[in-house]
Amino acid sequence: MTPTDATLDEVDQAVVRADGCFTIFRKSSGFTRSTFLLQIKEELQKDQAEIIDSADQETALGKERLSMEFQRALGEIENFSKICAKESWLQPIPGTKTIGKKREIKMLPLGPVAVIGACNFPLAISVVGTDTISALMVGCPVVVKSHPGHPKTCEKLADAVRRAIKITKMPNDCFQLFHGEKNEVTQCLVRHPLISAIAFTGSLAGGSALHGINQERTHPVPFYAEMGSLNPLFALPCLLHSNCKKFAQGFVQAVNLYAGQMCTKPGALFILKSSLTNDFTDALQAATENQIALPMLNAEVHANYEYTCLQLEKEIQLLCSSGNQPSGNNGEIKIFTMDGKRFLKSKHLRAEAFGPSSLLVVAEDENQLLRIAKSLDGSLTASLHSTEEDHLLRQKILPVLESKVGRLLHNGFPPGVVPGKATHHGGPWPSTTDSRFTSIGDHGYQRFLRPLLRQS
Repeated sequence: MTPTDATLDEVDQAVVRADGCFTIFRKSSGFTRSTFLLQIKEELQKDQAEIIDSADQETALGKERLSMEFQRALGEIENFSKICAKESWLQPIPGTKTIGKKREIKMLPLGPVAVIGACNFPLAISVVGTDTISALMVGCPVVVKSHPGHPKTCEKLADAVRRAIKITKMPNDCFQLFHGEKNEVTQCLVRHPLISAIAFTGSLAGGSALHGINQERTHPVPFYAEMGSLNPLFALPCLLHSNCKKFAQGFVQAVNLYAGQMCTKPGALFILKSSLTNDFTDALQAATENQIALPMLNAEVHANYEYTCLQLEKEIQLLCSSGNQPSGNNGEIKIFTMDGKRFLKSKHLRAEAFGPSSLLVVAEDENQLLRIAKSLDGSLTASLHSTEEDHLLRQKILPVLESKVGRLLHNGFPPGVVPGKATHHGGPWPSTTDSRFTSIGDHGYQRFLRPLLRQS
């Protein structure tokens, strides 16, 4: 049975209960909460087959991909449980004594956290993703709004957390889940005066709207949103001249990875006009035609992708595609092209297409290529492909790209973010609202803490 939407009163009561248990929950020891996190992991493992089956039915991501994502979620839970047990973030930071007075900074949990998960990562950036786990780790109760694209999976994940709460005798309301397909349900959660921080992963339109609602609150709170991202890729001439076929294959594979439903998918490739050779266009067409169109998350996501591509075809040239391959929700790979002058003038054509499409933008010369780089909005990631022979142009572009993104790759393609200490998944607006600490990586918990200076 599909879970039913919560009423606005039920949302209100969930937040009130979360706030009511905050004092008790935050005072529990790091070892106690670490034990709680490990119990969540154990309960999830018991239901692994059932959870993956449910996610496969609701998202069409496939059991192989979902199994990897499930293991990634378990690994993150275990990692944060170790950090939690050490309580290193709670250790006071000593300061210089002034006239015999003691000064130190202590980190405090913010309070109840609202989590609004992603559609494209139903296990790792959802009910038991880093947002939830890192907030619980530092002692913040969590209220999760399930994603309407996989509500049954969300409920199964929540069941595992509820069992862990009971087994470890944690406060019953330190974790709560409710469902809501209507926008007002999520908006009610964001507006609630007892919510102390918000974590969101989703579209630019959705994130911007919720960010605006948060700013209208009497007391706005930290709002951590990871949203749309163009993820520009620059290929310099000597690199393309040396091996355009290999580059084209890697580029198209990155565009089509999991049907392009990755937040780090390269949405635009920028080259110089001198690099637009027959060899390169032939390699790009061959790579695209040889790709297999993959199923998208659901019919709604597929319909939105088709509509976006249709609008692009009305304004710019479709350079190559994988063709009309049979399937209900398969995303056809499409590479569009335009010149640099059109790209600079037409900002509406830069919008992220959530699916396996990308833009090929051809700059007239190096000066125009640099103007394009400077005109870009913030992205999660950028990639620069070059050889040593390209070093002069590379030196000009690198500092520009560093100012535009949170992750910069050299001679690599962006999809695939491995959690760890040296992981960063943020970037300037509109990719995120706050790029300092993100939903992927060991430092995610810092979003839900604030410093307190104590003097005595």
